[in-house]
Parts: sequence; structure tokens; C-alpha cells
Amino acid sequence: MRLLTQLTVILFCILALPASAETVLNRSGGSDPSSLDPQKATGNTAAPILNELFVGLLTTDENGRMTYGLAESHTMSDHGLVWEYKLRDGLKWSDGTALTAKDVAWSLQRLMLPKTAARYAQFFYSVKNGRPVNAGQAPPESLGITSPDDKTVRIELSAPNPLLPQALSSFSAMPSPRHKVEELGDDWTKPGQFVSNGAYVLDEWLPGTRLTLKKNPNFYDAQNVEIDTVNFYPTQNLNTVFNRFRAGELDAILNFPPEQISWIKENIPDELRISPTLGIYYFLINAKKPPFDDIRVRKALALAFDREALIDRLLNTGVIPAYSFVSPVVEGYDVARASIADMPMADRIADAHRLMSEAGYGGNNPVTFELAYDTQEENRKIAVAMKSMWAALGFNAELMDTEFRNLNRKARTRDYDIMRWAWFSPFNDASGYLNLLRTGDPSNYVDYANPEFNALMNQANSISDQEQRNTLMRQAEQILMEDYVIIPVFHYVSRRLVKTYIDGWNENARNNYLARYMTVNRPD
Repeated sequence: MRLLTQLTVILFCILALPASAETVLNRSGGSDPSSLDPQKATGNTAAPILNELFVGLLTTDENGRMTYGLAESHTMSDHGLVWEYKLRDGLKWSDGTALTAKDVAWSLQRLMLPKTAARYAQFFYSVKNGRPVNAGQAPPESLGITSPDDKTVRIELSAPNPLLPQALSSFSAMPSPRHKVEELGDDWTKPGQFVSNGAYVLDEWLPGTRLTLKKNPNFYDAQNVEIDTVNFYPTQNLNTVFNRFRAGELDAILNFPPEQISWIKENIPDELRISPTLGIYYFLINAKKPPFDDIRVRKALALAFDREALIDRLLNTGVIPAYSFVSPVVEGYDVARASIADMPMADRIADAHRLMSEAGYGGNNPVTFELAYDTQEENRKIAVAMKSMWAALGFNAELMDTEFRNLNRKARTRDYDIMRWAWFSPFNDASGYLNLLRTGDPSNYVDYANPEFNALMNQANSISDQEQRNTLMRQAEQILMEDYVIIPVFHYVSRRLVKTYIDGWNENARNNYLARYMTVNRPD
């Protein structure tokens, strides 16, 4: 009887214990992603979410360094033209369906099909027949991406490409669930129908409000994933996101109002994270539209813009004034700076006035144009400052505040005069920037077409010796910087606020902060 009583007490105590609490990470995002289809997604707002939902052959570790993902090993032929990746055993999609090398190869093939209209297909133009297939000039079956068996992905190149592993770790190379894509078309990315292969799966998406991910029990490393739920809150207003962080509603935010930096350093210094990244903030100039088809007008715009003053007054958070397109943190590369970089500001203004006068513009004949930027307070302040600087030169910038999706549309359709843009290179290599400006590249939104620049980049992309590549790319960048089809503003730094109770948020230049490597230990 006593034993029965003891067992009853023990059972009662077990039942009375609270259920283990769900571990949640609440973080800010930018605007809603344009798509959650790896092959169709674009922009920096999609990347953090896709990196949680999917894993490619290669991925990044807790410190942002490249490591194996779906693959467990690889081989490369002596001439560097054939790569084979061997997959892990027992891989599954989030719905339990087996994931094989044929799924991975199909997704990479899909990336290159013209009908997919993938913005990042150019990352794989070194693949045998990659460019012709993407342009619709060769049959899809001629593409050098195959799966000889269920565990092997074979990639044949037309020329050596030392950046192939980095390209394979980007979100565009992540696999899409063929069985769902063929069944549902574009609807496969909707909550309730979504299937992924990463640490998390899409649970809910309320546009403009919240995007929720839940832990994927079929992820190959699920036993080491401690965070159960990740919430992304799209927030355009930096003051709003900052206040939500201070109120404890958000555990990590990707930006904050620059004017708050002094308060932050004084009051919450342990939550401040600032580190270099591979990103650049710049303006696109539509050089096909008069008067911007005149290099004198474009150069005058670049000359009259005081980057240092703007950064000192508005962005005093470690960002670097940009006179190059390539980030100075790219390993082993010496950036090519525009020749105007070392001119005193007074000389630059005088030269800008001279160029405008020669082109027939000035106070009595102003240049009126639309300056477009996506909705965010920091972008607005930068646009207002540039409008003021350019006004003295005879430029009348009419500011247009729009959502990022519309800004993206304007870039793709060339429906703009001058517009704010940004790029975070997926590669720690100068080609991750410069290839965007090659003639025919889908991301060449200024339709830049300099034959000498193209020739240098084509040569750099066809050799494997990194020192030779860097020399060629620096020559190409110097040509680009003297054509003034873009106006670099600043090189980004990672500017985050992260609660001290989060472990595993490790700063890295690729800006990959994966929840699968983190733990959240909120104080009681």
C-alpha cells in the first residue's frame, strides 16, 4: 500500500510539471520578400529567411564560413572542369519525402531555364552551356548539371571557376521540392503547402506583419537545433524597430536610427554589434535617358556629392565612404577608387560647375529628375541630403518614396532616372560585384556596355589564378568608376542590436546569422 501511495505521488509530480516552454527568436527584417522560391527570390530581404528554410549542397557554419550542407564530400578533376558532390544519407523534405541528388540537380537546372527568369542564374554561367541555356539558345538537356545516381550531383564547367563553391552556397542554388512545384506551380510557397529542407519550415505569413518559421523535424541536423520558432517582423521605420527592441518585443534588429548611436553606446553597449560586411549602398543612374547619357552630367553628380559630410552628419556608425564599387573588406583585393576621391571638395564643386556649364545646364536651365528610394527613414534622409547638395549645381531632384517591390520593378523595367540601390555580394570576391555590370547580365540595371570592361571581366572569369584575376578585375573596376553610371555612397557595416541572452549570433562579413546555431536564454 505504501509503495502504491509513493508511485501515485511521483506520477502526480510528473504530471504537475510544466510542459517545456517553446524557444522563440523574434527578429526584425526588411520589407516582405518578393518570393520564397529559392530560384525566383531576389534581394537581401529574402536571404535571411531562405537561409533558415533551405540548405544547398554547401552552406555556412556558425561563423559564416562555408561548410558542407546536403553534401558530405566532393571531388574536383585535375583540370578543374568536373565537380562531383556526394550527398548525406537519409535526407528528407519537411513533408517526409526522400530528398535525392536528382532533386538538387533539377533545381539547379530550373535555375538556368529562361522561363524561370532567375536573377542569379549568371552565378552559374561557367557551367557547360550555362549561358546559352539561360538565353534560350541551347536545349536544357545540354546543361552540364546531372545526377548520375541518387547521391551524386555532377557539375561540368566550360572553364575553371574558383567561385563555384561560393555560388553553390548561395540561396539561388538551394533545392526546391520538385514534387510540390510540379503539383502546385507557384502556389507551393504558400503556408500550409510549403515544403523545405532546412532547419525550419514556413508556418505563417501575414504580409507586412509577421512571417513565422517552425522547426523542421526532418532536417538532417534537427537534434542540434534548439530554437523552435523564428518570427521575422518586417519593419521599415527604424525608430519603430528600435523602440520594439527596447521594449523587449524583438530579440535582434538588423538596423537602428543612426542618431541613437551615442545613447546606445552609453546605455546598452553590450547589445551593440558593428562589423564590416560585403554590402554597398549606391545610386543607379539611367544613362540611357537624357541628360544622363552625357558623362559630364553624370560626373558632375558624383563630384558634387559630399559623402564624408553626409556620413558624419547622418550615419556616424562606422560606415565607410565609398569611391569604389567593390567592398574594401574583400579578401586579397585592392579596390579601384574613382579619380575624384582625392580631390578637395572645393575643387570638386568647381569642376562640377564647369562640366554642367559645358553640357549646357545650370541655374537658368536646371536638370529636373526623379530620385527614387524605398520606404525607410534612413533612405529618406540620405535622399534629402543629396537633393540639397545637388540643388546648388542646377539639379532639381524630385523625391519619390516607394515600397521596395516597386523599386525593384522600376530597376528591372528601367523606369527610373536615379534611384537608390544596395548590393550584398554572396561571394568574398570582386567578381561578386563587378559581374553585375557586364553587358547582358540580368542585374545590369543601368545597361552598362563598355567593351573593355566586358573583355577584362570575361578574362578574369575564365582563369583560376587568383592574383591574375584580381589584377584584371581591378582594371575593370577602374574603368567602371570613371564612367559614372553608378554613384557609390558608402560601404555597409553590420549595424545590429542583439540581446545579450542570445548565444551564437556571431558577426560575419556574409551576414549569415542562422537560428539553427543559436540559443535563447531569456531571464525569468
